[in-house]
Amino acid sequence: MTFLKLKKLPKSLLVVALTTATLGLTACGGSDAEETIDRIEAEYDRIADDVKDEYQRVEDKLNDDEKSMAEILESVFLPEESLDEFLDKLTPEGGKGGLYVGHFVELGDGDDDDVDIGAMYFDIPKDGAGSVDGRISYQQQPCQDNNTLATDSAVKVDNYLTGKLSGSLDTPEFLDIKYVNDLDIATPNILTTFDGSFKEGLTGEPWSGRFEYQDGLGGTELSSGKDNCNVSYTLGKQANYVTYPLDYQRGELMAKVIGIGSTARLVWTNPAGTAMTLVSQINVNEAGEGANGFVVNQLFKDNDPAGEFSPQVTDTPTNYAFVVQAFDADNRLLGYDAVVMDLPEAP
Repeated sequence: MTFLKLKKLPKSLLVVALTTATLGLTACGGSDAEETIDRIEAEYDRIADDVKDEYQRVEDKLNDDEKSMAEILESVFLPEESLDEFLDKLTPEGGKGGLYVGHFVELGDGDDDDVDIGAMYFDIPKDGAGSVDGRISYQQQPCQDNNTLATDSAVKVDNYLTGKLSGSLDTPEFLDIKYVNDLDIATPNILTTFDGSFKEGLTGEPWSGRFEYQDGLGGTELSSGKDNCNVSYTLGKQANYVTYPLDYQRGELMAKVIGIGSTARLVWTNPAGTAMTLVSQINVNEAGEGANGFVVNQLFKDNDPAGEFSPQVTDTPTNYAFVVQAFDADNRLLGYDAVVMDLPEAP
């Protein structure tokens, strides 16, 4: 298995998605659970050692620039303080930074009735190299818990992103999968890898890429696990994603916030052919500090030409990004608009 493959690219990184990912499990006890977790951790350590060994093998053949970029891949398995040490040494020019918000579309879940769209964002450094914060959310309705997958040791170099994703998802609707019955686990904790690149020259100049589950959970049906919150979905084996800067617009949605205080509402106009609209409320400050910036995500499935979303607002003025994304029946993006403002507004 090849974990690292480098070419003579003085200002770019050849992103290699690891072909093996592991599943971290939050167990409630029992020797079987402990043995399984030990086995998974041992396999993860083996992969980490292979990556480090492969880097060491080719190190002497690289020039200084290529060594620095090779270390980015190795760093996925190093402590964050080690990552920061050599990121400080890199100064290549690269893709634009900032808060990029968008969506993913799952592939290969085997469920034709499932909603395959979810919300995601990246907070990307403006420097040529640096750590990347981000979140992927499966929340479809406000009643659902705001569980996310978060970036872990993710990095940007030049026009490329790579890293890991981890976090808790909703509870399985069907409790006969082996992780629940055999290991007494209530909530799967996913660990996987992702990669992506900056599409300079494309409309909106997005960061886009893919992530993939190789842990056996593809096709597993999950639900909100809450009474009176009828949300269920099926995990896809992999997903493609695209994220845009907040000044990007498509489809003339004309999103705006009207009203004040508890009467504040986000309104917009759906483009013709809209089948679903995904609305995200993001705490910009939290997103920029590496915390979970998602306040709530809500998926509207009706075909009404106009939509309305009720923000969740505290008493303290906070900078929010409200992002509206409209899709057709084939999950193609028809419209994109964002409003960034403090709520509640100062008197």
